Amino acid sequence: MEILKSEFEASLPILQKAISECDFIALDTEFTGLASPTNIPKIQDSLNTRYSKVAISAAAFLVVQLGICTFTWSDEIGGYEARPFNFPCFPSSDDEAKAGERFFKVQSTSLEFLIKNGFDFNKWIRDGIPYMTRTEEEAYIIRKTEKESAIAATNMAQSNILIDDRNRDFMLNTASQIQNWLQNSTEKTLTIAAPNSYFRRLVHQIIRTDFNDGLYAESDALARTMIIQRMTDELRQQKEQAKIAKPPTLNLRRVLDMISDAGKPVIGHNCFLDLMQVTQQFFWDLPYELEDWKRALNLEWSTIIDTKHLAGHPLISPFLASTGLEPVSECVQKAPFAEVGPKIVMARHFNRYLADASVALENKATKEKNDTKYHEAGYDAYITGQAFLRFAGYILKAKERTELEEEEEHARKKRKLVNSDEEEEEGEIEETTTEKDACLEKQKRILMGNPTIQILENEELKSFYNILHIMRSEVPTLYLAGPDPEPQEKPHHFLLKNIPSTFQTSTLFHLFAPYNPQRFVWLDSNNAWIHLSLYAPAREGEESNREPYIPTPVPLGRLGEDYVNPYCVGNEDIAVRGRALGVVPEAAHIEVVSWKAWFDERETLERQQRQSAGTARDSNGRGLQRFGRVSGSSIPQDVTITSSPVIGSKRKHGANDEEGR
Repeated sequence: MEILKSEFEASLPILQKAISECDFIALDTEFTGLASPTNIPKIQDSLNTRYSKVAISAAAFLVVQLGICTFTWSDEIGGYEARPFNFPCFPSSDDEAKAGERFFKVQSTSLEFLIKNGFDFNKWIRDGIPYMTRTEEEAYIIRKTEKESAIAATNMAQSNILIDDRNRDFMLNTASQIQNWLQNSTEKTLTIAAPNSYFRRLVHQIIRTDFNDGLYAESDALARTMIIQRMTDELRQQKEQAKIAKPPTLNLRRVLDMISDAGKPVIGHNCFLDLMQVTQQFFWDLPYELEDWKRALNLEWSTIIDTKHLAGHPLISPFLASTGLEPVSECVQKAPFAEVGPKIVMARHFNRYLADASVALENKATKEKNDTKYHEAGYDAYITGQAFLRFAGYILKAKERTELEEEEEHARKKRKLVNSDEEEEEGEIEETTTEKDACLEKQKRILMGNPTIQILENEELKSFYNILHIMRSEVPTLYLAGPDPEPQEKPHHFLLKNIPSTFQTSTLFHLFAPYNPQRFVWLDSNNAWIHLSLYAPAREGEESNREPYIPTPVPLGRLGEDYVNPYCVGNEDIAVRGRALGVVPEAAHIEVVSWKAWFDERETLERQQRQSAGTARDSNGRGLQRFGRVSGSSIPQDVTITSSPVIGSKRKHGANDEEGR
């Protein structure tokens, strides 16, 4: 179901019901860009550096489409009903929502990608739903309240009715009635006759001018009366609240607030960037510190599941050639995942996408596979949730299968024992058959009942929750619900410093041939990583047979003349070839650093940089910005984050980089 700006407010009850009653919610977004040239993620980024880079991109680019899909268990169908919603979102220039106006960047390749996948830019601008962050909404309410109060004060001063012969008696009698009631009556209310709006205005004017707003009046137009009460703290608070401007109803963030209030698990695929974008565009400016963002996000959504991380489960990964969303979706619609369930169907009135592409193909109802719907946020949210439920169902089924095999093994052993003792009495044979039937019944049970509680409480599955996959990173995961573990040491990765600027990748392969290098990853013109191969080197002119191999570590420290000279001095073949490839005596100054030493140095420098930046912000008097239910300072947009505090970020032209990893 696609919801446009003109339909948004009328659709809120449907959205509220779908979100509050569901078991899981999947989410996806589409953007105007991924990364600016000065802040492209690199493989050697620490998690803090990667967060800072993505935060800058999230502030620079725009979410153009938000998709959610709710999954609700139905006993009637014995499966989950899916309700996908697709929202084009565009910062409106309408009078009410100007506080949400945006200035943003675009990336040409991202726009090309969107248009190739059927994105309608005219509809995006014309029908996109406006939105505000909580900070913007708060500022909007303050401005609108102040404006309305000023207008009301001006109107009030100008709207006092002039007392003349037509109203003098009414004014005097009404004031007298009120005074007498205040002094002599214990009644909680006083009813004053007010035949029309003119006299009701006079009553309000008397209360305002003669009684200093110490009374509260409500009109009863049908009875043509005014009911007056003594002002209480509660009534005074209600009166003040009524003066505060209401937030704009046309705000897409209301959907995300519903998800926060519902407390349901949120599912995404490779969703680090999605979550950062949603935070920046809809909730609050991203804080400087990664840990602050994690804590605040956890208060919004306590359970977040990244299906790209779950795809790395040892029971799942053998079936996947790639963990991209499209191949994952195609995989879970085939055996064995489609066979073990759970069943997933589209709810009534949600016919924008096919309920199950595999069933449609089997029935030959269509020859297409919804290719045009890939990368529409609502559809991607649907197939993300589908993949999660199929993965979870398969993992739970595997556990059941293991238990079944154990019980069958127990039954076989018991039967063997009976046969060996020649005691195959009728009752004992019936008992083992019953056990087998019970095992088969248990095997079916997981598909017959609601598996939601099992999915949420199974310890093996829970160990994959609240962990995000980080693309092309030495640290491939980010833990949302706690501190990130120390990354595994990489004993076969070494940093090469002070490489002569004339060196090429082929030069390094020749110079470090004794250590069987697999690849070199350039950081800039003078620094690169060497990754040693874990397979035995092939003989010259032959392909490697990929036999397991324990590499010889590269000696740490300066290479030195003794190592380098044989590769560039003299008439030996190795020296002649070395000179042809560009080996020079200056290569003796190359320094080899272990991965652990590099990591420790980087962490120390980053910690010092964060402390210095925090001290500078405090000394400049920058207050803490409120976000979520905790506080932190936000990242400015126009900042370049170096990919490594230890190494410069200039990339070697034409050399290998992390993209091939």
